[in-house]
Amino acid sequence: MIGIISDTHDRLETIARALDVFRKNDVKMIFHCGDWVAPFTIEYYDKQNITHIPTRSVFGNNEGDIKRILERNSNLKTPIEFAPKLVFDFNVDNRHIAIFHGHDKAILNSLIKCNCYDAVFTGHTHVVRNEYIGRTLVFNPGSTCYAANSSIIKQASVGIYNPKTNKAKIIYI
Repeated sequence: MIGIISDTHDRLETIARALDVFRKNDVKMIFHCGDWVAPFTIEYYDKQNITHIPTRSVFGNNEGDIKRILERNSNLKTPIEFAPKLVFDFNVDNRHIAIFHGHDKAILNSLIKCNCYDAVFTGHTHVVRNEYIGRTLVFNPGSTCYAANSSIIKQASVGIYNPKTNKAKIIYI
């Protein structure tokens, strides 16, 4: 299983709850779809990730200091693997996957409609999305910062993805 998280926006208490959900679901890897925001969040995440689950991530449109995020990341026990470009493109369990924050709709739509990916994981809107477009699973786990559509929301959420079935589910935290 793979844990999917996005738009953490420095909400430390929900990051800890998300990692608890991932541990309980025997997650072997985590995908972060961007918007960590501050460098201290990376350090907090590492301290809470006591089982050292590997994490792959993209940057979003709200990282305030990418240089310091990368500096602090290099000192972590289990450094996060950040995408070398805007999109993280890789294979896991014979699934071709893209992670993209989603802040550029043209790029997001191209990733979805190209029919190149089994799954596209995205964030940015803070709104849950779990649908197939053609053969591609498009999944946004929502947000852990209790905000969406410029309003406060009652539930934070993360996702669990099963690459064997190419299905994902939302878990409210």
